[in-house]
Amino acid sequence: MENEDPDFEPRDPEPLDLSEDDLEDIAADLADLAAMRLVFSAQGVKGVVIACQDCGSNHFYEWELLRDNLDHMLRFGEPRMHEPAWDIAEDEYIQWDYGKGYVDALADTGLQPDRKVEMTQCPWCETPFSEEFRYCPSCGRALSTIRLYRELVERGFDERDARAMLVRAGYDPF
Repeated sequence: MENEDPDFEPRDPEPLDLSEDDLEDIAADLADLAAMRLVFSAQGVKGVVIACQDCGSNHFYEWELLRDNLDHMLRFGEPRMHEPAWDIAEDEYIQWDYGKGYVDALADTGLQPDRKVEMTQCPWCETPFSEEFRYCPSCGRALSTIRLYRELVERGFDERDARAMLVRAGYDPF
């Protein structure tokens, strides 16, 4: 229902004071959400499920809705109200904790989804090398792994998938 007052202008609430820790936590959640979206949206995942501590129910958030909600929390200190999800296909959402753990594990193995590997430097110690080098002149690691990676990417493999394949084959993560 529209407001009939011609002078009515909707406005956002006044900002609440958040501690530095709160602001850092929300910023970290935004970064985690972006990493999860990058990894899981390519697999058809629509968003995340968060178990509500207040009501005990699961809340389903599409990627953009949760990002907007976290942005709003940064600005105003409280989340926006949202309507409960209607006719949700639960298998199209991942649990927040699972997604966070998954992207953390990718980062721990050097497989961050947005990391680009330079073909002009050692992926482990970042020492520049020439095409003819077989080993890194600084850390001594074999550069055959990076050459194999380059071949996979040139043949159409996604960069992250190529790195993951090499790690599963026993090569050191880079």
